[in-house]
Amino acid sequence: MTKKLACVLTALLSICVSAVENTESTEAALALTPINNMFDAMRNHDAKKFLAQFTQHAILERAKIDNQIITSDLNKFSEFITTTKKHLDERTFNINVNISENLASAWVPFAFYLDGKLSHCGVNSFQLIKQQEQWKIRYLIDNSYSGDCEDFIKQHAKQS
Repeated sequence: MTKKLACVLTALLSICVSAVENTESTEAALALTPINNMFDAMRNHDAKKFLAQFTQHAILERAKIDNQIITSDLNKFSEFITTTKKHLDERTFNINVNISENLASAWVPFAFYLDGKLSHCGVNSFQLIKQQEQWKIRYLIDNSYSGDCEDFIKQHAKQS
């Protein structure tokens, strides 16, 4: 009887742990929705969809190799997305998402292709907030890797 009870309790514990992991992975996928939508909007030159992924007063920055931080205007960047004739394609891999209730952070290595040619690579760091049951990007800072992007891609793709 004790062995049966232990087996039942072990099975229930496994089910509970699995349910928590599934819930966490589902929420992580939901937190990635505005990030994926943002990249899709860039590919489709859709400024309205691009801006819809961000909170009001969201911040977009780049950490330069010389330690300068450059702040970009989201509206101006969205205008560029709409007006450029070039194909913008940011490809991501090995994404890491951490969530605590209504806050999430995503570490997103990327390779950026301009008209099908590798332009640069680096890491995006997203801070997201869940507002009215919807994840939005509050802050995005990225950097541009100073080394060989092909090596960067191989290194991060292996970890996926």
